[in-house]
Parts: sequence; C-alpha cells; structure tokens
Amino acid sequence: MLDALDLAKAHFWGYSMGGWIGFGMARYAPERVDRLVIGGSDPYARNQEPAREFYNAHLDDSADDFVTALEDRFGAQVSPARKMRLCNLDRRALLALSQDRPELSDMLSNMRMPCCLYAGEADPACEPAKSASARIPGALFFSLPGLNHPGAFRSSDRVVPRVMSFLRGQT
Repeated sequence: MLDALDLAKAHFWGYSMGGWIGFGMARYAPERVDRLVIGGSDPYARNQEPAREFYNAHLDDSADDFVTALEDRFGAQVSPARKMRLCNLDRRALLALSQDRPELSDMLSNMRMPCCLYAGEADPACEPAKSASARIPGALFFSLPGLNHPGAFRSSDRVVPRVMSFLRGQT
C-alpha cells in the first residue's frame, strides 16, 4: 500500500493480532514505520492452542450460540452491530489466525522508531507489553485500569487522546 501511494513510511497502529503484525513490521520493515502504536499485544512467543480448541469446539455452532460462547469466554456482551459481524464471519479463518506465534523480542533493543504500547490492566497481555516497552529505547507505555482485552479495545475515549498526543510527538 505504501508503494502504491508513493509513501516512504507511515504510522502503524495495531491492536491484539494487529499489534503482533506491528511487531512484525518493526522486525521486517522498520524503515517503513514512522511511529508504532501497539495495544493489547507483545512480541513474545505464544502457544495459541487454547484459542484453537475454543474455535474448533464451536465451529459447528449456530451463529447465535457462537456469539454466546464468545460472550461467556470474554465476560462481556457484544453490541448488536458487532454481533451481526460475528454471526457472518468465517470461523475457519479464526482457526487460521490462531496459529502459534514465534518469538520476535530479540529486536526490541534495536527498534528506533518512536513506540507507544498499551493494554488494559486486567488483560494478560499487560505485563508482557509493559516488559517489552521497557526494552524498546524511549518507548512509552500506559495501562488502562480495570479493563480487560476487549474492554481496552472498546475504550477509544481513554485511548485515542493519548495515542494522538504520541503521534503528534508529545508525551
């Protein structure tokens, strides 16, 4: 996309799997990243077997039963609009995205683009993200008290102002 737009680099903001992709950008194409924002993710190896087991167990559920299982797993009801999207997604694609993640942390100390990492304090990714940010020169980290993984994703009112400040070069 950057080549098609004739851009040398761009900001990258990813959450969860998108954050994992951001670490991949930092590793494999760092010259293309101007500023990097990663939420709810870390660069450490991760066994995704629990996710694969969940998706396999619910592969043949009705759409409504699948959404109910997701709500039970994450402890929160989804909005009607999100429910519609979840009912229409390809669950086999979820299996594809739940492959084990390799270790990417060896490049943290070599990252030179400005970085901002964040996570909800009730998200298991919070401590690994904080640890990773401490290894990235000059990285900013902030946590969101009382929020889990989906809660931090939905709390744009608490996240966007801080990220926008970071993207403008303010701390």
